[in-house]
Amino acid sequence: MSFTIRKEISRRGAEVAEGRGEERNLSGRRASSRDAHSPGSFFLFFLLIPFSAFLRGLCVKKNLYLPILLILSTFILPLIPLQAQERTQIIYAFRSYTRPEPIRMILVGEIQSKTKAAEVHDTESPFRGYDTRQDQVMVKVTNRTGLKVGQKLYVIEKNPFHQENRNGLIVGEITVSAILYNPFYGWVVTGTGILLRVRIGQFIARTLASENLERARVLKRNGDHHFNRGDIERAMTSYNSAVEADNTLPEAHAALGRVYLNLARRHGEQTPIRALAEFELAWKNKENFQYTYDELEFYKDFMDALHYTYALRRLESSRQNNLVRHLDRLLEVGQSALSLKSDLSAAILHMARAQYHRMNYYKNQSSPEERRKFDEARMKAGEYMQQLMHSPPPDSEAYRIGALYYSELYTELSGTITAAQQVRKNRLRELVGYCVKQYHLYLDERRTPADAAVDRALRLVED
Repeated sequence: MSFTIRKEISRRGAEVAEGRGEERNLSGRRASSRDAHSPGSFFLFFLLIPFSAFLRGLCVKKNLYLPILLILSTFILPLIPLQAQERTQIIYAFRSYTRPEPIRMILVGEIQSKTKAAEVHDTESPFRGYDTRQDQVMVKVTNRTGLKVGQKLYVIEKNPFHQENRNGLIVGEITVSAILYNPFYGWVVTGTGILLRVRIGQFIARTLASENLERARVLKRNGDHHFNRGDIERAMTSYNSAVEADNTLPEAHAALGRVYLNLARRHGEQTPIRALAEFELAWKNKENFQYTYDELEFYKDFMDALHYTYALRRLESSRQNNLVRHLDRLLEVGQSALSLKSDLSAAILHMARAQYHRMNYYKNQSSPEERRKFDEARMKAGEYMQQLMHSPPPDSEAYRIGALYYSELYTELSGTITAAQQVRKNRLRELVGYCVKQYHLYLDERRTPADAAVDRALRLVED
């Protein structure tokens, strides 16, 4: 039965490739080995054969080696292609032998090596003693068009029934970790995955969805150009076109989210629903960011949108449960921002503010789980505020949250207290006074009105 299905797969692949004429390269011509050289290059090559004999005799008689060499290197050699063009070879892969429905893919290369990733020693891991490392493969690339870090590629088992040994079953997936040039192999891709059935010599292919990646990036850059010039409508048109070209491009979704967030703020009390939707799509594909700077800017914008939504809706009791999830997502985004090891103060500020709001939400809850979340938020907010206080940023928002947070801790020490608690209470009073002073020092009231709750916090600790 298996043999019959394998032959059926081979027959279908041959029908699709030959009967319908779909195996073509990017220019629309049928892909073949002749695509590596243009007809003009072969004509030029044969034309140079008699010409080279003439040059040889001329050089011997007139001793013109150097002038002839200069002429060849300057005018003739650039006309000859020194390297074959990358070919676009089509593979028809199958996910299962029981359902021979081909998936049209483009050949990327062939696996040259397979190793295990470096072992990470975690003494607290529940999997200690087990080999949980992913496999690493190196792929010799034959076509690097459309490749990007974080992209998913497919491992294809060679089909012995196909005349070119191309079509086969998908036996694994890898995530591209690096694209680099190797002096021995040329261009190579390194990737990771769980590859138990993968062997050296198997093919790597990508789906046709990645064909429009470069076009999507160009459209996104065009949108940035229009956005920087203040032409929002044309910027949005370019960003939407980039998303249509490649829906997994996180830079385009992040740019659209930034535009929608600015529009929501411009119209006042309006929840940035469209901005959150675009940011969620960028978050889903965050592994595809090409540059760390763009990824970090996206995290900042996403955290701004989440906090903006919470600030608008936090007084509506019917939405409280939904709002907590915005804070939880903000903390996830903040952790990803911290992992980039760049501009930590912005991420820490967002996370301190989120934990302070979570602390206030769970403060009046009575269930053991909610009290546990209150204690966790209270502790985490204190840790983040200490980090901000040890390296004070010139930002009024950090001191505003500090004044409110420390005043909350101050009110908890009411009634009869011990001597140690009194010392702590005096320290909290000093911190509140310091934060209020710094808040008014850095506050630009022309852009942001003063928060009356900050002055109330100061009066509270001074009474």
